[in-house]
Amino acid sequence: ALVVLGGSHRLFNDADAATHVATGLWILDHREIPRVDPFSGTRAGSEWFAHEWLADLASALAWRAASWAGLLAAAAILIALAHVLLFRFLVRRGDDVVAAFGAVVVAAATASSHWLARPHLFTVLFLVMVTLLLEEICAGTRGRGGLAVLPPLLLLWANVHGGFLVAFVALGCYAAGALLTSRGRSLLVPLLLASAASLACTLVNPWGWRLPLHLLGFFASKGPALRATTEFAPAAFDDRAGVALLIFLALCAAGIVCGYLGRSVPHPGTLLALGVSALMALLSIRHVEVLVVFGALVISGGASAMLRVKADAPTRALLEMLRAREVRCGGWPLLAVFACVAALALSGGMPGTGFDPAQFPVGAVAALKASGTAPEGPVFSADVWGGYLILEWPQARVYVDGRWDMYGDAFFMRYADIYLARPGWQEGLREAGVTLAILPRDAPLAEAMRGSVEWESQSVDGPAEVFRARTHS
Repeated sequence: ALVVLGGSHRLFNDADAATHVATGLWILDHREIPRVDPFSGTRAGSEWFAHEWLADLASALAWRAASWAGLLAAAAILIALAHVLLFRFLVRRGDDVVAAFGAVVVAAATASSHWLARPHLFTVLFLVMVTLLLEEICAGTRGRGGLAVLPPLLLLWANVHGGFLVAFVALGCYAAGALLTSRGRSLLVPLLLASAASLACTLVNPWGWRLPLHLLGFFASKGPALRATTEFAPAAFDDRAGVALLIFLALCAAGIVCGYLGRSVPHPGTLLALGVSALMALLSIRHVEVLVVFGALVISGGASAMLRVKADAPTRALLEMLRAREVRCGGWPLLAVFACVAALALSGGMPGTGFDPAQFPVGAVAALKASGTAPEGPVFSADVWGGYLILEWPQARVYVDGRWDMYGDAFFMRYADIYLARPGWQEGLREAGVTLAILPRDAPLAEAMRGSVEWESQSVDGPAEVFRARTHS
């Protein structure tokens, strides 16, 4: 309910959601997975790893079924399902129901700044599934045969989102943690075999072994394009996401201390995964959604241990009654809620949703489409608007969008020089054949174009200003 009511525009703060829908529609129309860029006017025909193709297909189907409300409903279901599975596991392993609920809610609040209608929501769900499986196997509550689930899950994950690589971080942490316990050492070989089989299954994708190498090369290089992307920037403690991360890390530390005091020590693999994911989140705020999965395990376990020690007998009895009721509870009410959300989306009963006209060039693009004429050259716009243009005005071709792993860092530098109106920006636009620009009104290039004899302001609509070239040579 919170996602549906509060995320009607917030989940679409990133135009990449539109790129994923456009890619899925292309797959449906052409009955194949794109291998080269079909959308831009500057890199058309260049090799493109559309590595989220299966999630793109799901996004397109949801969009065709119920427009943006379909994507909002799908995102709400994915987010809720991941957190419900985590909560149910905590209760099932013996944690106090109040502590488990509080830990999961804190985890959700910490990661909520990254809730967007994009394929990474699948990665959160799959990471929860992998982590809970490893926790149960390491605790001895599930047999080693459960590891057979990992290879097919990783095969699916590798075709949904590039975040599948984090599964091997978790596997490595739990394998290392198994070495630190006498009972867990016998798990080392099964974990290594499951990891090897899972790695082999990730190669079953349209690009084979080249896909993981492409992803590792792009993200490990940390080039100019990635450094300029806010979601991949290091944690900054002067904004909401950074402060939330700091508070969450403090709660994790408190959970560890409480666990030791209550004689409920977290599994070494859990602690290793928490430490590695904390470092990942500090280096790139995007990874906070990985951290919170392991953090919730530690916070809930520590709080539950302290409640068992500090609470009086009547309180413990009441809490145990609540926990037992949750254990007995089936999943039918949750499925009924999911069905209602889907029905509301299909029937048009969801709140107004989609891209916010105050943040995206909704009116400007609609007016340009209504004119019936698309420019011959690429349309120059902010990269954060590119995906929106790809979907909403497919007759035009964008100069750039958010697929920086395809455009590359050299192209990013040229784009940045033009967008920031550095010397030579006019020549850069001429060389690319740009005759139309849709820019944020406060963009440096927009200010430069207002003072240029070569460009004229055609219209202003919401956050966007449209410029056309007076002459082109």
